[in-house]
Amino acid sequence: MTKLNTLLHLPLFGLLVFPLTAARAQVAAQSCNSSDVQTAINQATEGQTVTIPPGNCTWTSGVTISGKGISVKGAGAGRIIAYSSDTLTIGTGSKNIDVTSALVNGSLSIANGQTLTVSETGNRQNYMVGTVSSYSSGTLTMNITSTGGSCGNSSSSQSPSNCKRWLISTIPSTVIVNNSTTTLFAVTEDSTYHTNLSGFKIKAGTGSGIGVQFTAGGGAAIILQNCWIEQNSTSTDAVNLGANRGVISNCSFDSTPFSMAPLAVHLQPYDLTSWSHTSYWGTADTTGQNNVYVETSDFHAYLNATDNDEGARSVFRYSLFNNAGFGTHGVDTGPIGQRYFEFYNNIGVYNGYNDLTTFPMNWWFFVRGGSYVIHDNTLPALVSTDYGTKSDVNMTVMNLQRNAGPAPCWGAGTSNGADYYAPHQVGLGYVTGKGTSILGGSTYSDASYGYGTQYVGDPEPAYIWNNSRAPLGNVGTSDYGGTECANPDSSPNYIKLNRDYYNGTTAKPGYTPYAYPHPLLGSASTAGPGVPIDLTSTGK
Repeated sequence: MTKLNTLLHLPLFGLLVFPLTAARAQVAAQSCNSSDVQTAINQATEGQTVTIPPGNCTWTSGVTISGKGISVKGAGAGRIIAYSSDTLTIGTGSKNIDVTSALVNGSLSIANGQTLTVSETGNRQNYMVGTVSSYSSGTLTMNITSTGGSCGNSSSSQSPSNCKRWLISTIPSTVIVNNSTTTLFAVTEDSTYHTNLSGFKIKAGTGSGIGVQFTAGGGAAIILQNCWIEQNSTSTDAVNLGANRGVISNCSFDSTPFSMAPLAVHLQPYDLTSWSHTSYWGTADTTGQNNVYVETSDFHAYLNATDNDEGARSVFRYSLFNNAGFGTHGVDTGPIGQRYFEFYNNIGVYNGYNDLTTFPMNWWFFVRGGSYVIHDNTLPALVSTDYGTKSDVNMTVMNLQRNAGPAPCWGAGTSNGADYYAPHQVGLGYVTGKGTSILGGSTYSDASYGYGTQYVGDPEPAYIWNNSRAPLGNVGTSDYGGTECANPDSSPNYIKLNRDYYNGTTAKPGYTPYAYPHPLLGSASTAGPGVPIDLTSTGK
Protein backbone atom coordinates (compact mmCIF):
# COMPACT_ATOMS: atom_id res chain seq x y z
CA MET A 1 0.00 0.00 0.00
CA THR A 2 1.38 3.45 -0.90
CA LYS A 3 1.85 6.21 1.58
CA LEU A 4 -1.00 8.12 -0.10
CA ASN A 5 -3.36 5.16 0.22
CA THR A 6 -2.39 4.76 3.84
CA LEU A 7 -3.23 8.38 4.56
CA LEU A 8 -6.52 8.06 2.71
CA HIS A 9 -7.50 5.02 4.72
CA LEU A 10 -6.77 6.54 8.11
CA PRO A 11 -9.50 9.20 7.95
CA LEU A 12 -12.01 6.68 6.68
CA PHE A 13 -11.20 4.38 9.59
CA GLY A 14 -11.51 7.22 12.05
CA LEU A 15 -14.74 8.60 10.64
CA LEU A 16 -16.56 5.42 9.74
CA VAL A 17 -15.41 2.48 11.79
CA PHE A 18 -15.44 4.04 15.22
CA PRO A 19 -18.91 5.64 14.88
CA LEU A 20 -20.33 2.38 13.62
CA THR A 21 -18.81 0.53 16.57
CA ALA A 22 -20.31 3.03 18.97
CA ALA A 23 -23.68 2.79 17.25
CA ARG A 24 -23.69 -0.97 17.51
CA ALA A 25 -23.14 -0.68 21.28
CA GLN A 26 -26.76 0.44 21.58
CA VAL A 27 -29.99 -0.90 20.15
CA ALA A 28 -32.84 1.59 20.40
CA ALA A 29 -36.38 0.29 20.93
CA GLN A 30 -38.74 2.13 18.59
CA SER A 31 -41.12 2.87 21.47
CA CYS A 32 -41.68 1.89 25.08
CA ASN A 33 -44.28 -0.72 24.03
CA SER A 34 -43.37 -4.26 25.10
CA SER A 35 -43.30 -5.57 21.52
CA ASP A 36 -40.78 -2.94 20.46
CA VAL A 37 -38.67 -3.49 23.56
CA GLN A 38 -38.67 -7.26 22.93
CA THR A 39 -37.62 -6.71 19.32
CA ALA A 40 -34.69 -4.60 20.45
CA ILE A 41 -33.73 -7.20 23.07
CA ASN A 42 -33.76 -9.91 20.40
CA GLN A 43 -31.50 -7.82 18.19
CA ALA A 44 -28.99 -6.98 20.91
CA THR A 45 -25.89 -9.06 21.42
CA GLU A 46 -23.75 -9.70 24.50
CA GLY A 47 -22.62 -6.53 26.22
CA GLN A 48 -24.91 -4.18 24.28
CA THR A 49 -27.46 -1.75 25.69
CA VAL A 50 -31.12 -1.64 24.72
CA THR A 51 -32.51 1.87 25.20
CA ILE A 52 -36.20 2.47 25.92
CA PRO A 53 -37.33 5.97 24.90
CA PRO A 54 -39.42 8.31 27.01
CA GLY A 55 -43.13 7.58 27.02
CA ASN A 56 -46.04 6.13 28.94
CA CYS A 57 -46.83 2.62 27.70
CA THR A 58 -49.30 0.06 28.97
CA TRP A 59 -48.01 -3.52 28.91
CA THR A 60 -50.40 -6.44 28.76
CA SER A 61 -47.51 -8.88 28.40
CA GLY A 62 -43.86 -8.71 29.32
CA VAL A 63 -40.43 -9.17 27.77
CA THR A 64 -37.86 -11.94 28.21
CA ILE A 65 -34.09 -11.75 28.48
CA SER A 66 -32.82 -15.31 28.55
CA GLY A 67 -29.14 -15.92 29.17
CA LYS A 68 -28.10 -12.79 27.29
CA GLY A 69 -25.89 -10.34 29.18
CA ILE A 70 -27.22 -6.98 28.06
CA SER A 71 -28.34 -3.73 29.62
CA VAL A 72 -31.90 -2.46 29.24
CA LYS A 73 -32.08 1.23 30.05
CA GLY A 74 -35.07 3.54 30.15
CA ALA A 75 -34.90 7.30 29.84
CA GLY A 76 -35.49 7.86 33.56
CA ALA A 77 -37.54 6.33 36.37
CA GLY A 78 -38.11 9.35 38.56
CA ARG A 79 -37.78 8.54 42.22
CA ILE A 80 -39.27 9.11 45.64
CA ILE A 81 -36.73 11.59 47.01
CA ALA A 82 -38.25 12.62 50.34
CA TYR A 83 -41.07 12.10 52.79
CA SER A 84 -43.01 14.30 55.16
CA SER A 85 -44.65 13.39 58.46
CA ASP A 86 -46.58 16.61 59.00
CA THR A 87 -50.17 17.52 58.22
CA LEU A 88 -50.81 19.00 54.78
CA THR A 89 -53.98 20.10 53.08
CA ILE A 90 -54.56 19.20 49.46
CA GLY A 91 -54.84 22.34 47.42
CA THR A 92 -53.14 24.68 44.99
CA GLY A 93 -50.84 27.54 45.82
CA SER A 94 -47.60 27.89 47.70
CA LYS A 95 -46.36 25.18 50.07
CA ASN A 96 -43.24 25.46 52.21
CA ILE A 97 -41.46 22.28 53.23
CA ASP A 98 -38.52 22.44 55.62
CA VAL A 99 -35.77 19.84 55.58
CA THR A 100 -35.27 18.67 59.16
CA SER A 101 -32.85 15.74 58.86
CA ALA A 102 -30.85 13.91 56.25
CA LEU A 103 -31.14 10.12 56.35
CA VAL A 104 -28.66 7.45 55.31
CA ASN A 105 -27.08 8.98 52.21
CA GLY A 106 -29.09 11.96 51.66
CA SER A 107 -28.84 15.39 50.28
CA LEU A 108 -31.82 16.70 48.39
CA SER A 109 -30.81 17.75 44.88
CA ILE A 110 -33.55 19.79 43.21
CA ALA A 111 -33.66 22.87 41.01
CA ASN A 112 -35.93 25.88 40.64
CA GLY A 113 -38.68 25.18 38.11
CA GLN A 114 -38.44 21.41 38.59
CA THR A 115 -41.77 19.60 38.73
CA LEU A 116 -42.41 17.38 41.75
CA THR A 117 -45.31 15.27 42.95
CA VAL A 118 -46.44 15.15 46.58
CA SER A 119 -48.60 12.06 47.19
CA GLU A 120 -50.04 10.56 50.34
CA THR A 121 -48.21 7.47 51.57
CA GLY A 122 -50.39 4.40 51.07
CA ASN A 123 -52.99 6.56 49.31
CA ARG A 124 -51.36 7.85 46.14
CA GLN A 125 -54.78 8.79 44.74
CA ASN A 126 -54.43 11.87 46.97
CA TYR A 127 -51.74 14.05 45.45
CA MET A 128 -50.46 17.48 44.50
CA VAL A 129 -48.24 18.43 41.56
CA GLY A 130 -46.29 21.64 41.27
CA THR A 131 -42.99 23.31 40.54
CA VAL A 132 -40.14 24.25 42.81
CA SER A 133 -40.07 27.97 43.55
CA SER A 134 -36.94 27.73 45.64
CA TYR A 135 -34.79 25.38 47.62
CA SER A 136 -32.37 27.06 49.97
CA SER A 137 -31.01 26.51 53.46
CA GLY A 138 -33.17 23.47 54.00
CA THR A 139 -36.46 25.01 52.92
CA LEU A 140 -38.33 23.79 49.85
CA THR A 141 -41.04 26.07 48.46
CA MET A 142 -43.42 24.64 45.87
CA ASN A 143 -46.16 26.21 43.77
CA ILE A 144 -48.89 23.56 43.56
CA THR A 145 -50.79 23.77 40.28
CA SER A 146 -52.88 20.56 40.18
CA THR A 147 -54.31 18.11 42.69
CA GLY A 148 -56.27 14.89 43.00
CA GLY A 149 -58.23 13.20 45.74
CA SER A 150 -58.98 14.61 49.16
CA CYS A 151 -58.00 14.12 52.78
CA GLY A 152 -59.74 11.09 54.24
CA ASN A 153 -60.05 9.42 50.83
CA SER A 154 -58.68 6.03 51.91
CA SER A 155 -57.58 3.26 49.55
CA SER A 156 -58.56 0.53 52.05
CA SER A 157 -59.44 -0.01 55.69
CA GLN A 158 -55.80 -1.02 56.35
CA SER A 159 -54.57 2.17 54.71
CA PRO A 160 -56.43 5.07 56.28
CA SER A 161 -55.91 8.54 54.86
CA ASN A 162 -55.00 11.28 57.32
CA CYS A 163 -52.89 13.64 55.17
CA LYS A 164 -50.02 13.33 57.66
CA ARG A 165 -47.77 10.98 55.64
CA TRP A 166 -46.42 12.16 52.31
CA LEU A 167 -43.99 11.14 49.59
CA ILE A 168 -42.19 13.69 47.42
CA SER A 169 -41.08 12.38 44.04
CA THR A 170 -39.55 13.46 40.75
CA ILE A 171 -41.29 12.94 37.41
CA PRO A 172 -40.45 9.74 35.47
CA SER A 173 -39.62 9.72 31.76
CA THR A 174 -40.14 6.04 30.87
CA VAL A 175 -43.32 4.68 32.47
CA ILE A 176 -44.57 1.11 32.04
CA VAL A 177 -48.13 0.57 33.26
CA ASN A 178 -48.58 -2.95 34.59
CA ASN A 179 -51.76 -4.35 33.04
CA SER A 180 -50.19 -7.78 32.60
CA THR A 181 -50.77 -11.10 34.34
CA THR A 182 -47.30 -12.20 33.25
CA THR A 183 -43.90 -10.99 34.44
CA LEU A 184 -42.94 -7.65 32.90
CA PHE A 185 -39.17 -8.28 32.82
CA ALA A 186 -38.30 -12.00 32.98
CA VAL A 187 -34.51 -12.22 33.19
CA THR A 188 -32.32 -15.32 33.27
CA GLU A 189 -28.67 -14.93 34.20
CA ASP A 190 -25.95 -14.94 31.60
CA SER A 191 -22.71 -16.85 32.21
CA THR A 192 -20.40 -13.94 31.38
CA TYR A 193 -22.12 -10.54 31.44
CA HIS A 194 -24.16 -9.01 34.23
CA THR A 195 -27.60 -8.24 32.84
CA ASN A 196 -28.51 -4.73 33.97
CA LEU A 197 -31.96 -3.12 34.09
CA SER A 198 -32.38 0.57 34.89
CA GLY A 199 -34.12 3.85 34.20
CA PHE A 200 -37.83 2.99 34.17
CA LYS A 201 -40.86 3.23 36.40
CA ILE A 202 -43.40 0.42 36.65
CA LYS A 203 -46.73 2.02 37.46
CA ALA A 204 -49.44 0.00 39.14
CA GLY A 205 -52.28 -0.89 36.79
CA THR A 206 -54.88 -3.63 36.59
CA GLY A 207 -52.34 -6.42 36.18
CA SER A 208 -50.97 -8.94 38.65
CA GLY A 209 -47.70 -9.70 36.89
CA ILE A 210 -44.36 -9.62 38.69
CA GLY A 211 -42.40 -6.49 37.89
CA VAL A 212 -38.93 -8.03 37.53
CA GLN A 213 -38.01 -11.72 37.86
CA PHE A 214 -34.42 -12.86 38.45
CA THR A 215 -33.82 -16.48 37.44
CA ALA A 216 -30.65 -18.47 38.07
CA GLY A 217 -28.76 -19.50 34.97
CA GLY A 218 -25.17 -18.89 34.05
CA GLY A 219 -24.17 -17.31 37.32
CA ALA A 220 -23.42 -13.65 36.49
CA ALA A 221 -25.49 -11.64 38.97
CA ILE A 222 -28.38 -9.57 37.61
CA ILE A 223 -28.43 -5.86 38.50
CA LEU A 224 -31.54 -3.70 38.90
CA GLN A 225 -30.87 -0.03 39.61
CA ASN A 226 -32.34 3.46 39.33
CA CYS A 227 -35.92 2.23 39.19
CA TRP A 228 -39.32 2.92 40.75
CA ILE A 229 -42.00 0.26 41.15
CA GLU A 230 -45.52 0.95 42.39
CA GLN A 231 -47.86 -1.73 43.72
CA ASN A 232 -51.55 -1.95 44.44
CA SER A 233 -54.05 -4.52 45.71
CA THR A 234 -53.92 -6.56 42.47
CA SER A 235 -50.12 -6.67 42.38
CA THR A 236 -47.92 -9.63 43.14
CA ASP A 237 -44.19 -9.15 43.73
CA ALA A 238 -42.44 -6.03 42.54
CA VAL A 239 -39.22 -8.06 42.27
CA ASN A 240 -39.06 -11.84 42.59
CA LEU A 241 -35.64 -13.46 42.94
CA GLY A 242 -35.19 -17.06 41.84
CA ALA A 243 -31.43 -16.61 42.09
CA ASN A 244 -29.41 -16.34 45.30
CA ARG A 245 -27.35 -13.43 43.99
CA GLY A 246 -28.00 -10.05 42.47
CA VAL A 247 -27.93 -6.35 43.28
CA ILE A 248 -30.85 -3.92 43.66
CA SER A 249 -29.75 -0.32 44.09
CA ASN A 250 -31.27 3.16 44.04
CA CYS A 251 -34.84 1.94 43.65
CA SER A 252 -38.12 3.15 45.18
CA PHE A 253 -40.95 0.78 46.10
CA ASP A 254 -44.32 2.04 47.27
CA SER A 255 -47.68 0.43 47.82
CA THR A 256 -51.23 1.76 47.71
CA PRO A 257 -52.97 0.60 49.78
CA PHE A 258 -50.69 -0.26 52.71
CA SER A 259 -49.71 -3.76 51.65
CA MET A 260 -50.76 -6.70 53.79
CA ALA A 261 -49.57 -9.22 51.17
CA PRO A 262 -47.85 -7.99 47.96
CA LEU A 263 -44.09 -7.84 48.46
CA ALA A 264 -41.55 -5.36 47.17
CA VAL A 265 -38.69 -7.89 47.11
CA HIS A 266 -39.47 -11.62 47.34
CA LEU A 267 -36.49 -13.96 47.65
CA GLN A 268 -37.30 -17.58 46.86
CA PRO A 269 -34.29 -19.10 45.06
CA TYR A 270 -35.03 -22.73 46.08
CA ASP A 271 -31.30 -23.03 46.71
CA LEU A 272 -30.75 -26.60 47.95
CA THR A 273 -27.05 -25.89 48.55
CA SER A 274 -27.67 -23.01 50.92
CA TRP A 275 -28.07 -25.23 54.01
CA SER A 276 -25.15 -27.49 53.08
CA HIS A 277 -22.51 -24.76 52.92
CA THR A 278 -20.98 -22.36 55.40
CA SER A 279 -22.34 -18.81 55.36
CA TYR A 280 -21.15 -15.96 53.17
CA TRP A 281 -21.50 -13.37 55.94
CA GLY A 282 -20.06 -9.97 55.12
CA THR A 283 -16.58 -10.16 53.61
CA ALA A 284 -16.80 -13.96 53.46
CA ASP A 285 -18.63 -13.26 50.19
CA THR A 286 -15.34 -12.71 48.38
CA THR A 287 -16.94 -12.29 44.94
CA GLY A 288 -20.00 -10.27 45.95
CA GLN A 289 -22.15 -12.81 44.12
CA ASN A 290 -23.15 -15.21 46.88
CA ASN A 291 -25.88 -13.04 48.41
CA VAL A 292 -28.63 -10.74 47.18
CA TYR A 293 -27.75 -7.12 47.97
CA VAL A 294 -30.45 -4.46 48.32
CA GLU A 295 -28.97 -1.04 49.00
CA THR A 296 -29.67 2.68 48.78
CA SER A 297 -33.35 1.97 48.18
CA ASP A 298 -36.61 2.90 49.88
CA PHE A 299 -39.79 1.05 50.83
CA HIS A 300 -43.10 2.68 51.73
CA ALA A 301 -46.27 1.18 53.28
CA TYR A 302 -45.65 -2.58 53.59
CA LEU A 303 -46.43 -5.00 56.40
CA ASN A 304 -43.52 -6.95 54.90
CA ALA A 305 -41.50 -5.15 52.25
CA THR A 306 -39.63 -8.40 51.72
CA ASP A 307 -39.91 -12.12 52.36
CA ASN A 308 -36.76 -14.24 52.60
CA ASP A 309 -37.57 -17.84 51.76
CA GLU A 310 -36.25 -21.12 50.33
CA GLY A 311 -32.54 -20.87 51.10
CA ALA A 312 -32.35 -17.09 50.58
CA ARG A 313 -29.21 -15.23 51.62
CA SER A 314 -29.70 -11.47 51.58
CA VAL A 315 -28.13 -8.18 52.62
CA PHE A 316 -30.32 -5.09 53.10
CA ARG A 317 -28.34 -1.94 53.80
CA TYR A 318 -28.32 1.86 53.59
CA SER A 319 -32.02 1.92 52.81
CA LEU A 320 -35.21 3.47 54.13
CA PHE A 321 -38.11 1.44 55.56
CA ASN A 322 -40.95 3.95 55.81
CA ASN A 323 -43.83 2.29 57.67
CA ALA A 324 -42.50 -0.95 56.20
CA GLY A 325 -41.53 -4.20 57.92
CA PHE A 326 -39.30 -7.15 57.03
CA GLY A 327 -40.49 -10.77 56.76
CA THR A 328 -39.00 -14.25 56.41
CA HIS A 329 -40.13 -17.87 56.03
CA GLY A 330 -39.09 -21.07 57.76
CA VAL A 331 -39.73 -24.77 57.27
CA ASP A 332 -43.47 -24.48 57.76
CA THR A 333 -45.37 -23.71 54.55
CA GLY A 334 -42.32 -24.45 52.38
CA PRO A 335 -39.49 -26.99 52.16
CA ILE A 336 -36.35 -25.00 53.04
CA GLY A 337 -36.92 -21.63 54.70
CA GLN A 338 -34.56 -18.68 54.65
CA ARG A 339 -30.84 -19.23 55.32
CA TYR A 340 -29.88 -15.81 56.72
CA PHE A 341 -30.10 -12.05 56.26
CA GLU A 342 -27.95 -9.04 57.10
CA PHE A 343 -29.69 -5.75 57.90
CA TYR A 344 -27.56 -2.72 58.68
CA ASN A 345 -27.21 1.05 58.30
CA ASN A 346 -30.91 1.35 57.49
CA ILE A 347 -33.46 3.91 58.67
CA GLY A 348 -36.90 2.95 59.90
CA VAL A 349 -39.80 5.43 59.96
CA TYR A 350 -42.99 4.78 61.90
CA ASN A 351 -46.00 7.08 62.28
CA GLY A 352 -48.13 6.19 65.29
CA TYR A 353 -51.41 8.00 66.00
CA ASN A 354 -54.34 7.90 68.39
CA ASP A 355 -57.15 8.38 65.87
CA LEU A 356 -57.26 4.94 64.19
CA THR A 357 -55.18 6.11 61.23
CA THR A 358 -51.98 4.22 62.13
CA PHE A 359 -50.90 1.66 59.55
CA PRO A 360 -51.18 -1.91 60.93
CA MET A 361 -47.46 -2.62 61.24
CA ASN A 362 -46.94 -5.57 63.56
CA TRP A 363 -43.13 -5.67 63.68
CA TRP A 364 -39.91 -4.45 62.20
CA PHE A 365 -38.87 -8.09 61.66
CA PHE A 366 -40.86 -11.32 61.56
CA VAL A 367 -38.36 -14.21 61.58
CA ARG A 368 -39.50 -17.80 61.04
CA GLY A 369 -36.15 -19.55 60.57
CA GLY A 370 -32.44 -19.34 59.90
CA SER A 371 -29.99 -16.78 61.22
CA TYR A 372 -29.46 -13.02 60.89
CA VAL A 373 -27.55 -9.93 61.95
CA ILE A 374 -29.28 -6.61 62.68
CA HIS A 375 -26.85 -3.81 63.49
CA ASP A 376 -26.22 -0.07 63.21
CA ASN A 377 -29.79 0.83 62.23
CA THR A 378 -32.06 3.66 63.35
CA LEU A 379 -35.31 1.94 64.35
CA PRO A 380 -37.91 3.81 66.41
CA ALA A 381 -40.17 1.90 68.78
CA LEU A 382 -43.46 0.77 67.22
CA VAL A 383 -45.74 2.44 69.74
CA SER A 384 -49.14 4.02 69.10
CA THR A 385 -52.38 4.53 70.95
CA ASP A 386 -54.14 2.85 68.03
CA TYR A 387 -52.22 -0.47 68.26
CA GLY A 388 -50.20 -0.33 71.46
CA THR A 389 -46.61 -1.60 71.37
CA LYS A 390 -45.52 -3.93 68.57
CA SER A 391 -42.46 -6.11 68.15
CA ASP A 392 -39.06 -4.96 67.06
CA VAL A 393 -38.16 -8.57 66.29
CA ASN A 394 -40.79 -11.31 66.44
CA MET A 395 -39.39 -14.85 66.12
CA THR A 396 -41.34 -18.07 65.83
CA VAL A 397 -41.05 -21.78 65.15
CA MET A 398 -44.31 -21.86 63.26
CA ASN A 399 -44.45 -25.60 62.59
CA LEU A 400 -44.73 -26.34 66.31
CA GLN A 401 -48.42 -25.46 65.96
CA ARG A 402 -48.83 -25.78 62.22
CA ASN A 403 -49.64 -28.99 60.37
CA ALA A 404 -47.84 -27.94 57.21
CA GLY A 405 -44.49 -28.27 55.49
CA PRO A 406 -41.99 -31.14 55.70
CA ALA A 407 -41.84 -31.13 59.53
CA PRO A 408 -45.46 -30.58 60.60
CA CYS A 409 -46.49 -30.43 64.26
CA TRP A 410 -42.87 -30.68 65.36
CA GLY A 411 -42.56 -31.72 69.02
CA ALA A 412 -46.29 -32.28 69.45
CA GLY A 413 -47.02 -33.99 72.75
CA THR A 414 -43.80 -32.73 74.34
CA SER A 415 -42.99 -29.61 76.34
CA ASN A 416 -40.10 -27.39 77.41
CA GLY A 417 -38.31 -27.78 74.08
CA ALA A 418 -37.83 -31.51 74.46
CA ASP A 419 -37.37 -31.93 70.69
CA TYR A 420 -35.05 -28.91 70.26
CA TYR A 421 -33.99 -28.06 67.70
CA ALA A 422 -36.54 -27.94 64.92
CA PRO A 423 -35.26 -28.11 61.31
CA HIS A 424 -33.90 -24.77 60.03
CA GLN A 425 -35.37 -22.94 63.02
CA VAL A 426 -34.26 -19.48 64.18
CA GLY A 427 -30.64 -19.62 65.33
CA LEU A 428 -29.57 -22.41 62.99
CA GLY A 429 -27.35 -22.45 59.93
CA TYR A 430 -24.43 -24.51 58.69
CA VAL A 431 -21.25 -24.35 60.76
CA THR A 432 -20.03 -27.89 61.45
CA GLY A 433 -22.38 -29.93 59.29
CA LYS A 434 -22.84 -32.27 62.25
CA GLY A 435 -26.08 -30.95 63.68
CA THR A 436 -28.72 -33.39 64.89
CA SER A 437 -32.26 -33.06 66.13
CA ILE A 438 -34.05 -35.30 68.56
CA LEU A 439 -36.56 -36.58 66.02
CA GLY A 440 -34.85 -36.52 62.66
CA GLY A 441 -31.16 -37.07 63.24
CA SER A 442 -29.03 -34.91 60.96
CA THR A 443 -31.61 -34.64 58.17
CA TYR A 444 -35.31 -34.23 57.59
CA SER A 445 -37.34 -35.44 54.64
CA ASP A 446 -38.33 -33.09 51.84
CA ALA A 447 -39.62 -35.95 49.72
CA SER A 448 -43.13 -34.53 49.61
CA TYR A 449 -41.65 -31.53 47.77
CA GLY A 450 -39.43 -33.63 45.53
CA TYR A 451 -36.19 -32.55 47.21
CA GLY A 452 -35.17 -35.75 49.05
CA THR A 453 -33.52 -35.02 52.39
CA GLN A 454 -32.21 -31.75 53.81
CA TYR A 455 -29.63 -31.05 56.49
CA VAL A 456 -31.42 -30.08 59.68
CA GLY A 457 -28.85 -27.40 60.57
CA ASP A 458 -26.61 -26.66 63.53
CA PRO A 459 -26.34 -23.66 65.87
CA GLU A 460 -25.49 -20.35 64.18
CA PRO A 461 -26.99 -17.74 66.51
CA ALA A 462 -28.48 -14.44 65.38
CA TYR A 463 -26.97 -11.17 66.63
CA ILE A 464 -28.56 -7.76 67.25
CA TRP A 465 -26.25 -4.90 68.26
CA ASN A 466 -25.38 -1.21 68.03
CA ASN A 467 -28.78 -0.01 66.83
CA SER A 468 -30.37 3.31 67.79
CA ARG A 469 -31.91 1.47 70.71
CA ALA A 470 -29.39 -1.05 72.03
CA PRO A 471 -30.57 -3.51 72.96
CA LEU A 472 -33.75 -3.35 70.89
CA GLY A 473 -36.50 -3.21 73.46
CA ASN A 474 -39.19 -5.54 72.21
CA VAL A 475 -37.49 -8.69 70.93
CA GLY A 476 -39.12 -12.03 71.58
CA THR A 477 -41.13 -14.96 70.32
CA SER A 478 -44.69 -15.76 69.37
CA ASP A 479 -46.72 -18.82 68.47
CA TYR A 480 -48.83 -19.51 65.42
CA GLY A 481 -51.60 -20.79 67.67
CA GLY A 482 -54.68 -22.58 66.43
CA THR A 483 -55.68 -26.23 66.82
CA GLU A 484 -53.87 -27.89 63.92
CA CYS A 485 -51.51 -29.82 66.25
CA ALA A 486 -52.46 -31.74 69.40
CA ASN A 487 -50.64 -30.69 72.58
CA PRO A 488 -48.06 -28.49 70.84
CA ASP A 489 -44.89 -27.09 72.37
CA SER A 490 -44.17 -23.35 72.29
CA SER A 491 -41.64 -21.11 70.51
CA PRO A 492 -40.09 -19.64 73.70
CA ASN A 493 -38.86 -23.14 74.51
CA TYR A 494 -37.06 -23.37 71.17
CA ILE A 495 -35.75 -19.81 70.70
CA LYS A 496 -33.80 -18.60 73.71
CA LEU A 497 -31.83 -15.43 74.40
CA ASN A 498 -28.05 -15.94 74.62
CA ARG A 499 -28.34 -19.30 72.93
CA ASP A 500 -30.22 -18.88 69.67
CA TYR A 501 -29.94 -15.09 69.51
CA TYR A 502 -28.09 -12.23 71.19
CA ASN A 503 -29.54 -8.75 71.70
CA GLY A 504 -27.38 -5.95 73.02
CA THR A 505 -23.83 -4.78 72.40
CA THR A 506 -22.18 -8.05 71.37
CA ALA A 507 -21.27 -8.08 67.68
CA LYS A 508 -21.23 -11.29 65.70
CA PRO A 509 -17.72 -12.75 66.15
CA GLY A 510 -15.50 -12.46 63.09
CA TYR A 511 -18.04 -10.47 61.10
CA THR A 512 -17.15 -7.55 58.82
CA PRO A 513 -19.71 -6.07 56.40
CA TYR A 514 -19.11 -6.42 52.68
CA ALA A 515 -17.84 -3.45 50.64
CA TYR A 516 -20.34 -0.64 50.04
CA PRO A 517 -21.38 0.45 47.45
CA HIS A 518 -21.46 -2.94 45.82
CA PRO A 519 -18.48 -3.20 43.44
CA LEU A 520 -20.62 -4.55 40.59
CA LEU A 521 -22.34 -1.18 40.37
CA GLY A 522 -19.13 0.71 39.65
CA SER A 523 -19.62 4.43 39.25
CA ALA A 524 -23.29 3.86 38.42
CA SER A 525 -23.95 3.19 42.10
CA THR A 526 -23.81 6.92 42.82
CA ALA A 527 -26.44 7.77 40.20
CA GLY A 528 -29.86 8.91 41.35
CA PRO A 529 -30.84 11.03 44.32
CA GLY A 530 -30.01 8.56 47.09
CA VAL A 531 -32.26 7.60 49.96
CA PRO A 532 -35.19 9.92 50.77
CA ILE A 533 -34.76 12.49 53.48
CA ASP A 534 -37.19 13.65 56.12
CA LEU A 535 -39.22 16.75 55.34
CA THR A 536 -41.48 18.63 57.72
CA SER A 537 -44.06 20.92 56.20
CA THR A 538 -44.70 24.45 57.35
CA GLY A 539 -47.25 25.19 54.64
CA LYS A 540 -50.77 23.94 55.34
